[in-house]
Amino acid sequence: MKKCLSLLALAVAAQGIYAKPVLEEVIVTAQKREESLQDVPISVVAVDAQMMRDANMEDMADIAVFTPNLSVYSHPPFTSLRVRGLGSPFDKGFEHSAGLFLDGVYVGRLAFLDAAFLDVQSVEILRGPQGTLFGKNTISGAISIRSVQPSQDLSASGSVSGGDENLKKYSLAGNLPLGDRLAVRAAFMSNERDGPVYNTTLDRDEGSTDAESSRIQVRWDALDWLDVTLAAAQTEQLFRLGSFQVMTASDDQFQLMQFYDPQVERDVTDHQSSQNFPSETEQDGSKLDLRFNASLWEHEFALIAARSEIEEGSRTDLDFSPIPLLFFFNGEDYEQDSVELRVVSPLGLFDGKLDYVAGIYAAESETAIQVIIDAAPDPAALANGLTATGGGLGAVTPLLGPAVGNEPGERLLINGFQEGSSRAIYGQASWHFSPEWTLTAGLRFSREEKTVDQTLKLFSGGTDADGPIFTQLVTAEEYRLIDKRVDRDVDPKLSLSWNPNDELTVYASAAEGFKGGGYSGSAVRAEITEVEPENSLTYESGVKTRLLEGSATLNFAVFYTEFEDLQLTIFEGNVSRISNAAGAISKGAELDAAFITDFGVSGNFSVAYLDARFTDYENGPCPAGEDPPCDLTDDHLSFAPFWKSSLSLNYQNQLFDWPLTWLVGFDVLFEDEKLLQPDQDPIDQQGAYTTYNVRARLADIDERWSLQAFLRNASDEHALDGSGDIPTLTGAHFGRAIAPRQLDITLRFDF
Repeated sequence: MKKCLSLLALAVAAQGIYAKPVLEEVIVTAQKREESLQDVPISVVAVDAQMMRDANMEDMADIAVFTPNLSVYSHPPFTSLRVRGLGSPFDKGFEHSAGLFLDGVYVGRLAFLDAAFLDVQSVEILRGPQGTLFGKNTISGAISIRSVQPSQDLSASGSVSGGDENLKKYSLAGNLPLGDRLAVRAAFMSNERDGPVYNTTLDRDEGSTDAESSRIQVRWDALDWLDVTLAAAQTEQLFRLGSFQVMTASDDQFQLMQFYDPQVERDVTDHQSSQNFPSETEQDGSKLDLRFNASLWEHEFALIAARSEIEEGSRTDLDFSPIPLLFFFNGEDYEQDSVELRVVSPLGLFDGKLDYVAGIYAAESETAIQVIIDAAPDPAALANGLTATGGGLGAVTPLLGPAVGNEPGERLLINGFQEGSSRAIYGQASWHFSPEWTLTAGLRFSREEKTVDQTLKLFSGGTDADGPIFTQLVTAEEYRLIDKRVDRDVDPKLSLSWNPNDELTVYASAAEGFKGGGYSGSAVRAEITEVEPENSLTYESGVKTRLLEGSATLNFAVFYTEFEDLQLTIFEGNVSRISNAAGAISKGAELDAAFITDFGVSGNFSVAYLDARFTDYENGPCPAGEDPPCDLTDDHLSFAPFWKSSLSLNYQNQLFDWPLTWLVGFDVLFEDEKLLQPDQDPIDQQGAYTTYNVRARLADIDERWSLQAFLRNASDEHALDGSGDIPTLTGAHFGRAIAPRQLDITLRFDF
């Protein structure tokens, strides 16, 4: 479905004999060939670079608020994507249910997501299973981000931004032709911003970002029928994670917190935290692509070889409070090599009756994982608080053992190494059996192999003895797991579309999706390490229309998805683990519309309805204080609001008779109530809320430069985008609020 997210990008495409402006045609590669979005029988959202600049979309989270049935939780390393209610657990041993593709290459870690928004050409969000053409881990959908490619045009562009929370953001991109057959494109971005949350214990801002990304691409038009592109990208990012706030705590727990920081509060609306450990995530990533594109026998051949690496270390105050109780380190070193060979036929072979796409894919990955959890890492400091307040940790206090003396506390250490191997062959063909009707069928054969060598060790009082906190509260057991699993799958797709004219596309489709099983990198017992594959079957139908001679579009889709063995993160008592829910369904509808007028007003509107719930989950997790298991059958999935909508309007015109244009606009963004954890705890629930954005822009009439002011969350609405139970503090919860009102001012140039 066409989603013109930025109203400024609804350009006047008609010239000359046309008196009425029309919406600019959006070209996508959702079926591995360039096609008009309105003609593709898939539910797709497409955003180009101009749309992103005009609407101040800086990352995937910004795009998600305008996109029906897409939810993004962006807080590295806990970043997650959910499409139509389906997401993946946070665990270094797992990849995600919505596949991320950068310049056509699948990358297995969302750590690349923020750095991908450098010199972007387009972003496509494909909803529903995309197993046939995109394959690996696209059971809920696929996110495809493409960068601007080298060309024979000499150009330079850049931007400078400043704003609230000491924003300092710079970007620069340049394209340089070197003769008739060689071109180089380079881009760089630096982004610094203080966080909106103040940590009273450590006296610092939390939620801040300090990131740098760069990319260089060289394109060589070796022959008239062959071009070769070599691309190298690198990113370094540092995020402060202490923006999680204490939301609820018992009086005894709160009294102990106050001993360490009298300013601690149980008010999640005040953007004030009180964690005593400096929580941070560091990410260093690189990606190298070599792409060959050849035109032979009227076919397009592509060979893409790629290597991606990410090193990540994350330190978290696991009790989210000033109590020196729990410290968590989670690190990984991830490497992936892949190669894909693809052939795309011309449209309309055999007298216009047939066209197809086919290919083979192979990938290898290695992941080294380390998890460290320290209980009472500063025993003397913890003992002082317990003595002064008379406890506060409830049943935990008697188990602290050496923590109340002078010996070190307890440590849980996991070291794991996983290897993955993927092989696939796929094809999709479209048969145009009449001028108006097209039948499309696709099939992908996949094989995934994963091996694991993982150990868990327990230490207590400076020795390798088992301690009571991890053995009794967390129920951890030492283990060494050496294992291998092989998953095989066949993903079919069938679609029927009707195109009676250029203004209307009607389609219906059925597709299966598959996400392989794996091994949790943070399991505290060997028997809960392995998780089985999840599968989905989706039925979808939709209508795409062009109205008013091309000056408006109206698109609508309905869907029904059945999931088996849904992979979830659940919190049980004092530990999180990965689990398979027996079954779930996701059903709903998506509508979006866009228009442009000849008197300067343009706009878009979207609304989504989603009903995502468990169909069979008798052994589900329970809220704190209830004995597991809990029957969650017919209960709703987390991060799946019933309703989500957006409305955007812009007015743009020339400023007097000067060679300048001015624009004013606003966004209205609504999200219905949603659960923030699968255990259905009403504490971890966010009610319905609405936010507003306002923008104003002054630009050169040729848009060689522009100055834009953007006010995000103009009404300073408070809402939670995440919350959960605090380990060992039974009944206590943490939460994180959305960003408060923020004003950004950006100067851009493009020559």
